[in-house]
Amino acid sequence: MPRKFIVTSKELKEELSLNTGRYIAIVKDALLRLSSTTYNFKNTMYSSEKKTVLSEEVQTAIMSLRILRLEDKNNIKIKKEINDNRVKEVYEICVSDHFYNNIVTKGYLVYNSDILLSIDTSTARTIYMLIEKLRFNELYLKIDTLFLIKRIPLKYSKSHMSRTIKILESNLQELKDKNLIESFSFIKESTWEKSEIEIYFNEETINEKQERFFDDLNDFKRISTSLAISDTEHDLLVVSNEEEYPFEVTKEMIEKIFNIFPTIAKKLKSMPKTISDNIERYGFEKVMKAALYLSKQKNLKSPRAYFLKVLENNWAEDIILQSKVLEKDNIEIIEMVDEDKVVQNYERELNYYNSLSEDEKNNLDEKVYKAYILECGEETKIQKLAFGAAKRKLIGEYILKNQLIIDESIVEKIDQKLEEEQSILTNIILFNEYISKSIDIYKVVLDLSDEKIIELKKEILLKLNRKFILNNLTIEDIDKTIAEKLR
Repeated sequence: MPRKFIVTSKELKEELSLNTGRYIAIVKDALLRLSSTTYNFKNTMYSSEKKTVLSEEVQTAIMSLRILRLEDKNNIKIKKEINDNRVKEVYEICVSDHFYNNIVTKGYLVYNSDILLSIDTSTARTIYMLIEKLRFNELYLKIDTLFLIKRIPLKYSKSHMSRTIKILESNLQELKDKNLIESFSFIKESTWEKSEIEIYFNEETINEKQERFFDDLNDFKRISTSLAISDTEHDLLVVSNEEEYPFEVTKEMIEKIFNIFPTIAKKLKSMPKTISDNIERYGFEKVMKAALYLSKQKNLKSPRAYFLKVLENNWAEDIILQSKVLEKDNIEIIEMVDEDKVVQNYERELNYYNSLSEDEKNNLDEKVYKAYILECGEETKIQKLAFGAAKRKLIGEYILKNQLIIDESIVEKIDQKLEEEQSILTNIILFNEYISKSIDIYKVVLDLSDEKIIELKKEILLKLNRKFILNNLTIEDIDKTIAEKLR
């Protein structure tokens, strides 16, 4: 596998088995995120040259990325290699030294992403990944309780110790309930600080662990040898490790970002250089998002330090940008989409949300947050901040996706019928549809089981049957009855 290579969106689509017409945008977004994410290592990054773990702190990205437009005269040779007029741009990827020299050629643990996402709490997920690493291929693991607490990490002062132990026990029980461990027990002879934890694993987990590794290894070998454009037979793609990958930062880029900053930030003479350095490090799009995030903050005292924190912690990840290409100069310009316009796309959903009671809103908020964390794959302070920034948009998406709002066509039919019959509901089909749709809302928000729904419908029909037969049933009667039965 060459350190530097070229690949198209179509090739990655086929390797990832993406079945969507939006694959170009999805692939591009993923590559931009990979190239702009940096990792800090201390006492964990292995050096193949020194044959040991590096003690110094290492900050590195997985790869650098250049997006090459094939209509550019400098890329004619690549365009001929591809020989597909539908392809407008390709991705030139250079794997970073640390990852290429040390991780690609070294054994590693492989986790099943479905298992990790199925673990509800981040603490349980951290414990699972840690004990899987520590036990290697053993079915039994004994570990110091304090060591585990510090590695997660959790509070371990004497005043918090009993609470911390309960948290550990709860999360280990979750792993047991999901059959990720067979059993566990605490061994305490004196104090909790001197206690240990015994963990037993199921025998089948050893085979599953090895199968995951070999499946992943075979996939890696297949991918590294099958990508047509990435094949080492092309002289264009094989580049020595020493060759640098320049990223050209233009004056226009710096000015565009600088103009977004609040006045207090513009007063700092160091800001233009800070912008330039960070475009080289993170890419133009991420720095643009960070500048937009900074412009929304009030009472800034140290704008430069805060700006660097936004970039380092990825706080601006959820800001939405749209891209435009100026045909005259073929320059890509990225602008922010007005958040209010985005929210307007969910105006109906957010109006529905605002109509809920406080308890219903809190219940729905929890569901939206849980779905968001499940999609992120981890729950950290950054995710919480990002959720808070995009909460309205996420709620609108969730309501729309789960169809929590009664179909307007049904409501219109009912309203029309009510006008004709002076608010009296006499059509049995509309009667059934209205009850079913109303209960469906509560089904998603309150997690109602199918059995509970059937029971509710029976109780509602028994109470309203007489009024329906006598033709004096109203919508208010149905709503009132459903509310009573759900208390």
